[in-house]
Amino acid sequence: MEAFEFIVVGGGSAGMALAARLSAAGRKVLLLEAGPRRLPWWDFWKVAMPAAYSYVFQNPAVNWLYEGEPEPHLKGRRMYQPRGKVLGGSSAINGMGFLRPHPKLFDAWVAAGADGWGWNDVLPWFKRLETWHGTPSDLRGADGPVHVVKGPMECAYYPAFLEAGQQAGFPLSDDLNGAEPEGFGHFQMNVENGVRASSAHAYLRHVADNRHLSILDRAHVMRVVIENAKATGVEYLRHGKAHLARAEREVILSGGAFNTPQILMLSGIGPEDELARHGIAVNTALAGVGQNLQDHPILYPKYLSKRKDSPIRYQRLDRKGLVGLQWLLTRSGKGATNYMEGAALLRAGPDSPYPDIEFQFCPLVIDHSEGGALMTHGWSNSCGPVRVEGTGWVKLRSASPTDAPRILCNFLSTEYDTNMMHRAFELNREVMNQPAMRALMKDEIEPGFHVKTRAEVQDYIEEHVAGDYHPVGTCKIGAEGDPMAVVDSALRVFGVDGLRVADASVMPVITNANTNSTSIMIGERAADLLLGTG
Repeated sequence: MEAFEFIVVGGGSAGMALAARLSAAGRKVLLLEAGPRRLPWWDFWKVAMPAAYSYVFQNPAVNWLYEGEPEPHLKGRRMYQPRGKVLGGSSAINGMGFLRPHPKLFDAWVAAGADGWGWNDVLPWFKRLETWHGTPSDLRGADGPVHVVKGPMECAYYPAFLEAGQQAGFPLSDDLNGAEPEGFGHFQMNVENGVRASSAHAYLRHVADNRHLSILDRAHVMRVVIENAKATGVEYLRHGKAHLARAEREVILSGGAFNTPQILMLSGIGPEDELARHGIAVNTALAGVGQNLQDHPILYPKYLSKRKDSPIRYQRLDRKGLVGLQWLLTRSGKGATNYMEGAALLRAGPDSPYPDIEFQFCPLVIDHSEGGALMTHGWSNSCGPVRVEGTGWVKLRSASPTDAPRILCNFLSTEYDTNMMHRAFELNREVMNQPAMRALMKDEIEPGFHVKTRAEVQDYIEEHVAGDYHPVGTCKIGAEGDPMAVVDSALRVFGVDGLRVADASVMPVITNANTNSTSIMIGERAADLLLGTG
């Protein structure tokens, strides 16, 4: 049994960044990842090629394929929950949309008890993690491991979308991650030289010191070992055998918003009633473990084009082969983009403290539930609130660490959330009916222009709302007196020495944008907290 200074559980967006930074500082680190380190050489392109997103969306080789509990406010439908099962975690299978939250979002974090996590506090780590390939700015990073680019916007639907936003009275932003984090603009993506810049790609290539970093893949953590109220190691399964690894300093959980609370509860840390239900002895009673789950509810209205000029034409077998061959040989061409190159961050009304509705524009008719595109020329403009009020939960299915956790998003459980979903759809209709889009539009495929009244829209919402796969909040940062807080502002788990959490689960309030960049930032800052420099 080998001992390490630090053990990081989970090699996803935050965990990979954290482990790499600790190793670069000369610390002896063990990174345990439940999935494989990489796909075999004949399949690597499914993760590496930006346009190959659909090949991993429901691929059990790299995806946990979780399914939620029946949603009480969505006619009992279960929400599909894709999660990365490979080094890089969900950053290796997501859509690569790279957005920071609005600076004012972090005011809500501080108000929730996350002292020291205001915008000016976190900006240095946002800058450190990225290399921005756009217009230089004091707000953007220039030499970080994650490369961030704008797409080429070669399809005519993109400029029409941006023009329609201006026709509807919204501003045009040159940089939605910069000084103008509001309005219509390029949806930036984490891609380096035509390759998906997942956290594994970025941090193994540019940061990690392999002399100090040991990575064990296919290592499924069973529990954190706690002795005298201190985390001293972890037990894990690998190739059917149980193993024990010792941590001389700290254990850090980076399993994400679903698996981190699961591991805590399996270790006897969590709500007493939930632990008792599964016969798990209580080590530390923390009522907030698994609570406060937040995600972005989303709709994908679909439109039929008058023209046969969308990128779906590259799905013809011969053209698809040429796209793949060009990417394999040169890492360029139609395979080097995610085809989600337009976005908008809008305010639902004048009282919104920051943009609270997001559009993600794609020049393909996306089937969100399947992760692919319909074979027709047109576009989708996903829309939904990025500020939510209702919360869900993560609970244990059993005391077995290999059983998937139970997940309830509890979407549209409050009047506020329902009204915000309606407002998002209303703004989408407003933009799609501007002259720039109507000049291209033949029809609204879904829901169809016949859906007009609030009752009709409500029925459409209940039938079609899905999650945007941005789960956060289940081990939230909070003040010591907050009964639902799980970690303090230094990410230390209350009641257990030597144990921290560093991933999306610590966010007390969901970001008003895609969550990947913020998750990586948390990993970056966690490294400095552990090194005493954060």
